[in-house]
Formats: sequence, C-alpha cells, structure tokens
Amino acid sequence: MAFSSILGQDKTIKRLRSLVETGRVPPAMIFHGPPGVGKFPAALEFAAALNCTRVAFTEAAPAAAEEPADGLFFAEPEPAPAPAPAAAARPPESPAPAPAGDSCGLCRSCLQAKSGAHPDIRVVDTLFQAALLDEDESANLKVDTVRELTRWAQQKPMLSDWKIFVIRDAEALVPQAQNALLKTLEAPPPNTVIVLTTSKKNSLLATILSRSFPVEFAPLPRAVVAELLSARGTDPAEARKLAALSRGSMEKAAEAGGLMLRLAKLRPGDPARAFKFAAGLPRDSHLAREEVKTLLELALGRIRAAWRAADGPAKNKFTALLRRTLELRRMADRNVSYYQLLEVTLLESERAGLRLEDLLDTAAAEANG
Repeated sequence: MAFSSILGQDKTIKRLRSLVETGRVPPAMIFHGPPGVGKFPAALEFAAALNCTRVAFTEAAPAAAEEPADGLFFAEPEPAPAPAPAAAARPPESPAPAPAGDSCGLCRSCLQAKSGAHPDIRVVDTLFQAALLDEDESANLKVDTVRELTRWAQQKPMLSDWKIFVIRDAEALVPQAQNALLKTLEAPPPNTVIVLTTSKKNSLLATILSRSFPVEFAPLPRAVVAELLSARGTDPAEARKLAALSRGSMEKAAEAGGLMLRLAKLRPGDPARAFKFAAGLPRDSHLAREEVKTLLELALGRIRAAWRAADGPAKNKFTALLRRTLELRRMADRNVSYYQLLEVTLLESERAGLRLEDLLDTAAAEANG
C-alpha cells in the first residue's frame, strides 16, 4: 500500500502527502472528480498513510483485545498476518522505509488497513449499509447509516491516532442523511477525519461543501488508462482502443468495452441494429442512464469531428444533429425512457450518415482527444 499505486494524479497525491507529513489534516474532505479516476483508492491510501506508525510489526499476535464497544460492525480487528521472514528479522523499533507522507506497508496499522480490518478506518457505502441494516443493497445511503457513523465518531480510536471514515459515492446520501452528517462536521470530534468521495460534488448540500476541504482529481491521461487496463489483463491493442474512448476514466473505459462487445454481436447491415443495440441496456435505471450518457458523449465527439470536416449543406446537416444530440444529452439527466432516448440518438445519427460503428470509432476519438 502506497500512494505510488495511484497513477495519473501526481499533483493531487503530492498535496495529500503534504497533509499527512504536516499532520494538519482537515476534519472533513471531499475527493471529487470524474468517475473511475482513483478517488476511492486514494482515500484508502490517505487513511493508511495518516495512521502509519513506521514501526515494523514483528509479533505473531496483538495484545489481548478489550471487549468491543461497537458490536458486529465495529469489532476488534483480527490479528495481522505474520510478516515475511525479512521483515521479522527487523528490530522491533527500527523505522520501516517509506517516503515522507506515505505508508510503510509493514507496521501493524498498515497491515490492518491493507486487509480491510483496521478498526479505525471505516468505509461507508451501500454494501456496508446493507449489512448494517440487515436489508438488500439499495442505491441510496440512509439517515440511519449516518447516525451509526456519528455514534462511532464520538468514541476514541481503538488502534491508531486517527479515526477515518471514507464515505464512498457520497452523492448517494439522501438529504436527511446529509443533514445528519452536517451535525458532525459542525463540531468534529478530535482526530477524526471524514472523507467523502464523489463524482457529483454539486449533489451535496452547500453547507457540507462549505465545511469540507476540496481535493480535486483530474481525468487520467490516456496512456495511464491503457497501462491500467493492460495490467488487468486486457490485450494492449484493445487497451489502447478503450483508452481512446475512456475520456480519462477507467469506469468509462469499461462502459466503452461493453458497448463495443454488444456492437460486435450485431449483424452488419441489419436494419434493426439500433433497436437491438438499445435493447441491450442494463435493466438498472442508474446503469442504463450512465451508459446512455457515455454513448451520447461519444456521439457528440464524433459529430463535432464530422462537422469540422464538412462544408456547405453537409455542415448544416451536422449542425442540426449536434444541436439535437445536445438536447438529448440534457434529457438524459431527467426521468425519461433511456431505451427510447438511445434509439432516437442512433436513428438520427444514422439519418445524418453516422453509423453505430462511427460513434465507437477510436480513430475519431483519438482525433478529439
């Protein structure tokens, strides 16, 4: 575990390291930026670095645990795994090597953070909420979940100097939950940090934004997206194609990959291809909306490229299509039928001479990059 695992965000990581090194950490922080650019992994690395002791852990088991105060979800952590022989030979008080403001990966705190069992680093998301409230996973974070966070925030750390909450996809917080969180932000307990990661900063209440320290994450360079995809087993040539369509987001690269896979299954020349392609949208409305928005963005890029290359009547045709597609993109943020929205986009693009393949043309994407 180290900040070096976060690629393509050098300026932001330098800023986070400085906060860790000085110890001047704001009680509330908002990691914001496009989806799939490393906000959540960076929040976990920040939490690990903040609680790193830099003293290599060499004992086989921790000291006897006190009775856990928080029941099932905030129980005492399991013992950290035994370190490798080289680490075991290290004198107990020798400092573990790590760059300034980073985690060492060898101390007890770092090992607990790496395993996800650190008692003072808690990820709050819809999966945690489902276990906490004993219910199916939902799309929103509820007020009861935030109340549990608030209760635990008032308690002392169990292992480290800092208690850190990472609220993943904070735009999922319902208004009542945001108001409940605001009470903690107004009077934060000592040595407590709440990190909210979000791709939609404006979905948070203005009062939360005003009390939180913003940390911006930029779109990833295309080369970084290709490198990350290749590291995950994607063929290098395919990784470059997806990176060209990703708009700097690993999440968008995955969506583009799904779109290209669906396209490959359709018969060329089939007059019903637009309808069949739209029928492959996810049933989940949130996922469907994001996929439609991704395709609309790709369509806009391709239409702009065609507009620049056209002249005379053809330019007027692409001007009308560009305006219509911008209107459809605005509609994608409303409660509409995403299936019909995608159908209209594909059919109107085809009438203007842009086939479905053209919208996923990586050469055009590279020209617009």
